[in-house]
Amino acid sequence: MAINDLTWQQLENASTIGNLLIVDNSQGLLLRLSALTGAISIDKNSSGVVQAMYKLREYCANAQNQVNVGASIGERFAAFPNSVTGTAINGYVTCSGQIITRIPVSTNGILGAIN
Repeated sequence: MAINDLTWQQLENASTIGNLLIVDNSQGLLLRLSALTGAISIDKNSSGVVQAMYKLREYCANAQNQVNVGASIGERFAAFPNSVTGTAINGYVTCSGQIITRIPVSTNGILGAIN
């Protein structure tokens, strides 16, 4: 059976921070930004969005690799291809990563790509 999405548990398992990433409480599932960035965000005006999104996407790619173990070609989850990293210049490396989705034309529900 083709894999077209991840569970939040699979994402948390694939992170390097384990059960600190996602909290389940009366409001539903909450993503802990301080766990993603390693910094305490004291309010909504704190910076750190780029770092959090980068790490979250990398954890998704790790989870994708884990769920694809043993999956056949044509059934593998392919929403988070490997990041592309450039050459170091002035102490920085440029890195880019994609998220590939399939969006149905006539219904709701965004799914991940399959290869």
